[in-house]
Amino acid sequence: MTSLAQLQVDFQRHLLTGDAAIATHIRASGIGTARRLHIYHHAYRMRLVDTLRDSFGHTLLYLGDEHFNAAALAHVEGHASTHASLRWYGHDFPDTLAARFVEAPQVAELAQLDWALRRAFDGPDAPVLTLADLAALAPERWADVGFSLHPTYARLQLRQNTLAIWQALDQDREPPEAEPLDEPGELLIWRRGHQPHFRSLQPLESAALAGLHAGLGFAAVCAAMSEQFPSEDAAAAVGGLLRRWVDEELLSAVR
Repeated sequence: MTSLAQLQVDFQRHLLTGDAAIATHIRASGIGTARRLHIYHHAYRMRLVDTLRDSFGHTLLYLGDEHFNAAALAHVEGHASTHASLRWYGHDFPDTLAARFVEAPQVAELAQLDWALRRAFDGPDAPVLTLADLAALAPERWADVGFSLHPTYARLQLRQNTLAIWQALDQDREPPEAEPLDEPGELLIWRRGHQPHFRSLQPLESAALAGLHAGLGFAAVCAAMSEQFPSEDAAAAVGGLLRRWVDEELLSAVR
């Protein structure tokens, strides 16, 4: 007698690859075995497609049902779900879109933004620092104090006018024609309270956040910014940014 574990393996193989080994263990009843198995084989793929449609809503609006579903099915055929929760399925869908729409790079960037916002929404909870927490730091601590960023923190580089496209779609407006930016732009993405947020980053702030994320102390970040941006009053700028990061609930702990 075939073990339950082996039956489960055979059934999974059928769902993923169409392998027919499981057919010999199915009792004839009602509709034929092949058709019954096809129902499950098809339903598995449609469930993953529906997951992608939910996670990449603005990309779906931009491409339309026909083009999005075709890309989603192609992705499903080559990328099985490997996580216990479907909410994490699709992290590599932007790569599929980049390969499929080589002449339209804004499509993959739009999907990257969709995914980053979904990741922020589903990301872990964490405490947030307040101005009172900063005021409580002893003066000598500022020489080596560091700050942990909220676990939903992410930065996304864009080379196309993808943000303008996303915002138009979000407001039910006709999106502008895609075009490359004069200079690459960067977005900061995180969750504040229960809602994902994003905003544009300037180079100094992006570099300062990268330093904090890499584990540098606050004083070291200020020093590094002064070297990297000598034409700006970088230390004062980072001090102002610290207040903004606290107000925006971007910092979660003192290190």
